[in-house]
Amino acid sequence: MAGRPATGGFAGGDAMIKVDKDSDEFVIIQHRFYTNMGSTVPHCPLVELHRILYSTPTGRARLEAFNRQVDAMKQKHGGNPNERFAFYEASKRNVQRIINDGFDVSAAPEDGGYFGIALYLSPEPCAINSVMSATVDEKGLRHVLLCRVILGGAEEVVRGSGQSRPSSGNFDSAVDNHRSPTRYIIWYPDVQSRVLPLYVLSVEVDFRNRVLHQALVSRPTSPWMSIGDLLSALSARLPHSTMCQLWRLHNDKMEKKITREQMVCSIREITGDQMLLDAMRTILGRFGCFLCRLFLSSQTMH
Repeated sequence: MAGRPATGGFAGGDAMIKVDKDSDEFVIIQHRFYTNMGSTVPHCPLVELHRILYSTPTGRARLEAFNRQVDAMKQKHGGNPNERFAFYEASKRNVQRIINDGFDVSAAPEDGGYFGIALYLSPEPCAINSVMSATVDEKGLRHVLLCRVILGGAEEVVRGSGQSRPSSGNFDSAVDNHRSPTRYIIWYPDVQSRVLPLYVLSVEVDFRNRVLHQALVSRPTSPWMSIGDLLSALSARLPHSTMCQLWRLHNDKMEKKITREQMVCSIREITGDQMLLDAMRTILGRFGCFLCRLFLSSQTMH
């Protein structure tokens, strides 16, 4: 994967490497981030991306400890460790400290300790929460860590619980709401072996734009399929290199560099209409695919 020594004020060394913006790796992580940021993307662009390395003896030890926990949770929970991706916000200084030394579990509980003495992370659909809570650095950037998180058996805890460990041996972690979690809660004794940072995302937020504030309180819905769902269906049919082209187009559209019509036209040119219809059929069924065929036939290829 493409990369070069860390910049952006980070002391890279053996700890991290900057990912080139033109690389497939950057496009993939950018697309994952943007699809969870929704309509806020034009006002919260991803400026820099750093991949965290685990090449030192200490780093390898942390990676091995995490992998042992994956295996332990698989054994405990019938083969499912309940592993997720999540975001964690931190100042630039704390990002460097976390990468070098791990998370600080001696500090006061986060978020006022409302959900217990633990580390709180934002599930991917709540990425905006981490971005907006992150500390701004001297360049106006906010930094969030994309992490692998082992939840195992997660219990729901209520605000003010004051917990510091699982309530029983059936549980390993917690969430604030089972149906729609906004926080993954990892108890302090388990943080170092159950949370593994993968990337540092550096984001520039434009608070001056009123559209951002509107986007934070409302997300548009559509009676049709989302582009994200369509790309997910296409990913099972197309090679990785082609999918990177499509993800890049979607990133450009979310940043409003191109229009939706330009994106759709380019996707059709890359995949062909029959491939699109096959993917749509898996999402919408036969009748929905018939409607999409009518739509495509009414469009002009450029």
